[in-house]
Formats: sequence, C-alpha cells, structure tokens
Amino acid sequence: MLVNERYSHLFTNQKVRGLIRIKNLQNNRSLLVGSEDIATDIQRIRFSLDLGTYENDALQQEYESIGLELFSIDAYIQASEDENLQALLAEHTQQMLAQSILMY
Repeated sequence: MLVNERYSHLFTNQKVRGLIRIKNLQNNRSLLVGSEDIATDIQRIRFSLDLGTYENDALQQEYESIGLELFSIDAYIQASEDENLQALLAEHTQQMLAQSILMY
C-alpha cells in the first residue's frame, strides 16, 4: 500500500470525516474519537497531548509517563457525508470491546 493511499486524509484539501484512533502501543489501549476533519483533529489532539491539556485524564497521564513514541494517532475509518459519526463511533467502540481491546 502506498503512503498516499494509507494516509489519504493528509493528501487532500477537502475535509475528511471519520473516526480517529489514539492507541497506546505499549498496552494496546485505545480511544476512538469522531471527527469532521481528520487531518486537523489529529494535529489538535497531538498538540493537546503535548501541552498536557487533553480532555481524557487517563490517556493524558499515560502519554506523559511513557512518551509520544509509544502512541499512535491515526485515521481509523473514513465516513461519508451522510453517515452519523456518533452511531459510527458507538458501533466501532462496541466492536473493539467485543475483541477485548482495552479502551480509555
């Protein structure tokens, strides 16, 4: 898979909607976040984590204790304009929990 295919949300001038996954690579704990603009929100999340102001306290504490190298922030799934992001978020969160993936 080419880089521009895997990270297509970074190579467009259009806003791409969908879900962002923040994953602790050390313990595989994840958080899914709905986004109207994936590329912008990935930057915003990273900036908030770096500043120590991210809204999820458990995630922020782990980020500060183990560092950014052991975290992945990426586009999990892209959504069309007519898809409900909240329903998509709930569905994929349930799928991850069913697979015994730890969640924040």
